[in-house]
Amino acid sequence: MNKPETTPPIYFHHLRDGTHANARITPATRAEISSARSSEPSGIVAQRYGISAETVRKRRKRGVADCLDRSARPHQLPWKATEKERAIVCSLRRATNFPLDDLTFVVCHLLPHLNRDSIWHILKAEGLNRRPKRATDRPAKGQGSFRDYDLGFIHIDIKHLPPQPFHPLRG
Repeated sequence: MNKPETTPPIYFHHLRDGTHANARITPATRAEISSARSSEPSGIVAQRYGISAETVRKRRKRGVADCLDRSARPHQLPWKATEKERAIVCSLRRATNFPLDDLTFVVCHLLPHLNRDSIWHILKAEGLNRRPKRATDRPAKGQGSFRDYDLGFIHIDIKHLPPQPFHPLRG
């Protein structure tokens, strides 16, 4: 006995044909809307596919050639700056080593169209988003040594402990 063919659940269809799981119309249905049945009223086609009549009119106006999905990414990214502007931001960071907020304050007087986010993107792209640690003459915590004292002096460390709960042996 032959098993009937089973179709995958609706939430897996985006894995098959590259469309979003919640998409109402696919590139194939867009092509069908814009070409084959252009004589049908928009309202009837809209009911058939579960979309608005305005969407049907929009698809018909675009034509068959424009049925594929497009990227949702903006054409011009808001943090794009010219090479000169990028050089100014990077040279200011290298020369002053200002934190991001201080650098933004200074740069906004020179280049008012750049905001904090765009300046951070520029610094990140150039590898300057993290400031270098300041050089100090003190050793790192736990790496130093005790001070040398004259003969006869003793170094004593004091640690103040919080009050301890009552213990029968200690009173």
